[in-house]
Amino acid sequence: MDYTEYNFTYDPAHRDFWFALFSDLHADARGFARALFLRDADAAHARGARFLFNGDIFDAILPTDRKRYSRADDTCSEDAQVNARVDMVYELLTPYVNDIDFIGLGNHEVSAVKYNSVDLIKLLVDRLNAVRDSGLAPIQRGGYQGFLRFWFRAANGSHTHQFVLYREHGKGGASPVTHGVINFSRIFTTFLADCYWLGHVHASVVDTTGWTIAPDRAGTIRKTRKLAVITAGYNEGFVQRNLPRGCAYQSSFPEEKFLVPTGLGSALLHITVPRGNNEDLTTELVTQ
Repeated sequence: MDYTEYNFTYDPAHRDFWFALFSDLHADARGFARALFLRDADAAHARGARFLFNGDIFDAILPTDRKRYSRADDTCSEDAQVNARVDMVYELLTPYVNDIDFIGLGNHEVSAVKYNSVDLIKLLVDRLNAVRDSGLAPIQRGGYQGFLRFWFRAANGSHTHQFVLYREHGKGGASPVTHGVINFSRIFTTFLADCYWLGHVHASVVDTTGWTIAPDRAGTIRKTRKLAVITAGYNEGFVQRNLPRGCAYQSSFPEEKFLVPTGLGSALLHITVPRGNNEDLTTELVTQ
């Protein structure tokens, strides 16, 4: 588990902050929905959003993976597959290098560390930081789970607000019925945060049904809504694949493992700093 914090300055003319929540790109996979990702990334960039990535940026299904590798789905022709895949994702994300603040690991990157002795996220972030604007703080890396704290400080130094995001790449199967929502109830009992963010199950979910109720220091009982989101990612499945005469079957992981198609997309976290010092931050989560 890791902890990262970020500092933002606000004033009366600049009180709205946007954070683009991405996970499960699987950008080096044949099923990567590239056009959709670029559309969403461009829209987030136009809003001035800060980009956060919650694992499985890489698919990283290498030829040594006898369980999941399929030659027909291999997007890399080079023998040096790790280099080729890092090049591929680096070129994809370079146009947004000054928007990205955080990249964490997912189960696919963890598998690469475990079975191929390579940290793909470190290789990627090192290259991105080398071309990032030197006036910006470096892109931070995270592991599989952790906390991100956002500090919003008034330009005149009069007040400070904070917002805590708990993020975990996720665990479990595809959850075709519950779409992973049960996991919110599990993590709510242990981790204290303003927003909870999961990926991994490739579902697109925003849940605002949870609440925290507790007295503040003045003895006033306060009711705070819990925000929770699962981002689906951009790994396309269940696409048309006809078998013409003489064509043998090609393996398809989504068709063979999932009962129904998984979701696609990301989410935007919108935080507005109040005008009054005694007011709370206002927040909204929307999927895209």
